[in-house]
Amino acid sequence: MSAVVQCSLVTDRARTGCKGAGAAAWLAAHSIPVPPSPNTAVAWPEGAGLVARLGSSEFFIEGSASQIMALDTAMAGSPPGVYPVLRADTAFLIEGTGVHEVLAQVCNINFAAQELARSPVIMTLMIGVAVLVLPEAAGAARRYRIWCDPSFGEYLGHELGVIIGAAGAEPIRAAGVT
Repeated sequence: MSAVVQCSLVTDRARTGCKGAGAAAWLAAHSIPVPPSPNTAVAWPEGAGLVARLGSSEFFIEGSASQIMALDTAMAGSPPGVYPVLRADTAFLIEGTGVHEVLAQVCNINFAAQELARSPVIMTLMIGVAVLVLPEAAGAARRYRIWCDPSFGEYLGHELGVIIGAAGAEPIRAAGVT
């Protein structure tokens, strides 16, 4: 494979979560957009972050450290029907012309066939590690945000780097997400 693939360790975003019967209404009351259905995501206005709906009443939220700190502080007040979910995920961004060939080696999902208009959030396994994957448009190409439990982050990053390196591309680099 002679395609270009880059994988970045995303370090400029913080994460939190919440769940419960009142979680969707609580997020909306705090001007946080709520995805319309499970396994979908929406962006915060001005690209400030994202909200993924993982089930009917569980949410994964990523944004700046100050945004997440404000949400965590508000949740500490124990709003009715809202339960905080600790999120310390390791996050990666993988992109490039050979991204689908790399992903095909680590996961059984055909990411190239995913319909981006729906903003799908895919819960799957990658090299035996449970991950959340959000496919995104990046101009005419695609890029993928990937999150995993931090105890598996180093392993997943190493293995992705080995596969990308075998393709002749640059392995993991630290960077922010735009």
